[in-house]
Amino acid sequence: MSAKRDSIQKPSFDDSDDGSGMTLLHEHMKDSMTARRRGLRASSWLLKLFLGAVALICSVSIVYTAAGVHRLSSVATADYGDCGQSETVEEAREKGCVFDPMSWIWVRPECYDAELVAEFMNRTDFSWHTEPKLKPETKLGMDVIFRGDHPKLFTQKDYHTVHCFYMMKKMHKAILEHRPIDSYLTEWHHTNHCGMVMLNDILHEDTDCAAPKICPTWVRATWTACRRY
Repeated sequence: MSAKRDSIQKPSFDDSDDGSGMTLLHEHMKDSMTARRRGLRASSWLLKLFLGAVALICSVSIVYTAAGVHRLSSVATADYGDCGQSETVEEAREKGCVFDPMSWIWVRPECYDAELVAEFMNRTDFSWHTEPKLKPETKLGMDVIFRGDHPKLFTQKDYHTVHCFYMMKKMHKAILEHRPIDSYLTEWHHTNHCGMVMLNDILHEDTDCAAPKICPTWVRATWTACRRY
């Protein structure tokens, strides 16, 4: 029995085995830290790349937005010129202006609403004459009226009211369609004047044209400028 006990030996762990295990653990920790540093460097590089891309996108967006705002502001205040300072038919035509018989103005093409002019001219039957009594022999042809050959003429009294409503509709339409507006529409005096004309049947403020007087409308052309406000 004693011989058998002596033959069974317990495992021994000498110093060399313990040192080897510590070395492996140290190497593993070293490799792990190295890999972590590499991962952190990669993450840092990706973060810098992402932030750089964001900064670039923001810069491009700011420049694009600023250019767009400048372009819109330029369009919003565009000036299309005028029809002359000498108030002559010849100068207006030389500047490329057209005549608006419903406003009775010379106007730049950009401020001329052909569709609205046709609408009102087709709804009415006014005639224009060279004298205030509106005699048939003094009546001018519509081709002459549309050419604007005569800056000063006479027509029926009701033209004045229709003209004022036309002006109101013209301004409203220009605002809705973001179109430029002629300088005649922006005159506060004319707006007040048209208000008096349109309300006269109710308020009777026009004492210069009370019944039974014959009160033709005397139309006088205006040379306007055209601008987008």
